[in-house]
Amino acid sequence: MSQFSEWFNYEASLKILFFSMLAGAALPGLFAFGIRLQAVGAGAAGAEGTTSQKNPVLTGLAWLIYALVVTVIVIGVLYIARDFIAHHTGYPFLGAKLK
Repeated sequence: MSQFSEWFNYEASLKILFFSMLAGAALPGLFAFGIRLQAVGAGAAGAEGTTSQKNPVLTGLAWLIYALVVTVIVIGVLYIARDFIAHHTGYPFLGAKLK
């Protein structure tokens, strides 16, 4: 068992588990919430052919949520590629270490 703990990093594994659960559950949940806000803000059709009033505040909030989700995804991709970017630009991008 000691050989296993020498090469297996428990702390890194827990970080990966935490962030994958966050990205795998929170971001799609936020996106779904944004879709719901946009539908309500657009004056969705109700029962028996009635429609509700448009609410531009909810539509704007939905677009802010979309922007947040896209920003998190872009930062995540850039963070994964930080060593590649640092190597090719010579700039320590997002904390990458230059060799």
